[in-house]
Amino acid sequence: MRAKPLKKSRFFYLHPEVNSGKIASLEALQEAYTAYLKVCVDQMLQEHRFKMVLSEKKDFFPPCKTLSTQIVKNVQDQAIGIVSGWAASKYTSKIKGFLKRQLKSEALDKEDFLILRTIGKYSVGRASAKVSQEMLDLYWSLLLDEEVAGKPPTISIRCGMRLCVNTATFEKSEDMKLTAWWLGFSHMEDKRARIQLPLSPLPYIKKASEASKGILARKTKTGRWRFEVVEKKDWKVPEASEDAPKIGVDVGLNVMAATSDGRLLGARIKPKFNKLYERVKSLRANRFRQNLKDNSPKLDCLESKLSGLVRTAAGEAANKLVKAYPGHVFIVEDLDLQGCRGQKRFAYRALHHSLENKAPTRKVNPAYSSQTCPSCGHVSRRNRAGTRFHCQNCGRKGHADVIGGIGLLRRSEDKQIGLEDHPFVVKPILEARQEDWKKFQASLSVIGRCRKALSPASRKLTTKRSGDIGTASNYPQVV
Repeated sequence: MRAKPLKKSRFFYLHPEVNSGKIASLEALQEAYTAYLKVCVDQMLQEHRFKMVLSEKKDFFPPCKTLSTQIVKNVQDQAIGIVSGWAASKYTSKIKGFLKRQLKSEALDKEDFLILRTIGKYSVGRASAKVSQEMLDLYWSLLLDEEVAGKPPTISIRCGMRLCVNTATFEKSEDMKLTAWWLGFSHMEDKRARIQLPLSPLPYIKKASEASKGILARKTKTGRWRFEVVEKKDWKVPEASEDAPKIGVDVGLNVMAATSDGRLLGARIKPKFNKLYERVKSLRANRFRQNLKDNSPKLDCLESKLSGLVRTAAGEAANKLVKAYPGHVFIVEDLDLQGCRGQKRFAYRALHHSLENKAPTRKVNPAYSSQTCPSCGHVSRRNRAGTRFHCQNCGRKGHADVIGGIGLLRRSEDKQIGLEDHPFVVKPILEARQEDWKKFQASLSVIGRCRKALSPASRKLTTKRSGDIGTASNYPQVV
């Protein structure tokens, strides 16, 4: 058994009998925190900064006298995280495609395209020998153009407050009558004093040491205060023996998991997922057409429901696999999610994360595993059509996801194809093996024809020798 750190997000809420004066102090802190956070974010956008080193923060950001020194540091770090995350996401979703279209239409030359792509991809913030200040200004003009990249980050109370160990204490005390859990945070008026907030108990966390020291405090849409902590526990995952049996597990298009021996798990989730997924896509597309914000309370609720549906189904499938194959090593694919859509994109991470926490797993290169025939080795995209597999060479038929599981299982014993090998490297290896298979089949047919031609009416021939009777065979003898 090996110990694996398991981290889960847990939510604490204020106790119903909390003092109203303490809530007022918490809201006053939030108001000052949010106001200074907005100032820091605006400062970074005005100065065109993605990120900065520790020594720059003190001179770059404006001072704040209402907040303690440690909370000011927390606000500045959060502002840097917001701007850098926003810039990275806008490059991926908006600016990268815009630059490609400009290059294709010859409105942008290739040299400038490469420089702008480097700035966005690596968040280059300062001019150098390769990146001029003019190109930095041009990239930021695209980033702040709402028609190209959309709206800049907006700061509201939904951003929450980051409270570290120096600004908040999360502790448990059995001596208190109201509740055992308490959160102390810095006072606005007396920065050395701390206000103690009673919290409702949480069944998952038994000790204060099981939760992270950092806390994110935010107000929900319904007006409830929520305190997010990270639960830290050592989860014991059984280790596989050297001679442990293996089973291939492929995340399917219409099923949660398909095993190499023919089992299909989680087939009922597909209709529910598709219905909810289409609602999310339709709502998001409608908001995009009307040039509204990316998210809304309704959209957040639907996406949360969709994620919960997939996690529940993945957990159930993982439990069934562990129960059905005790002591096995589960062979899974190391998939690049860039080309995945729909259920498989959601289910892949959920199932693999659940399996890794419950049983030994091993990742293999999945290139062409679901397009390769297990019988003859023929590789072709035409072999697979949705969930149906029909080899164009030998005629083998089967469920495409089960064939994928068989391919993953075989790939675990393949010493020629490594985990990091590109598909361009994998395909020639598979095609060479198919040619070897064809030559082997041709040699077998030649031997069969020879045997048929040399076969007499009787398999035994009697020859007379001096003094004895012997037998002879027309098959070649191997010496």
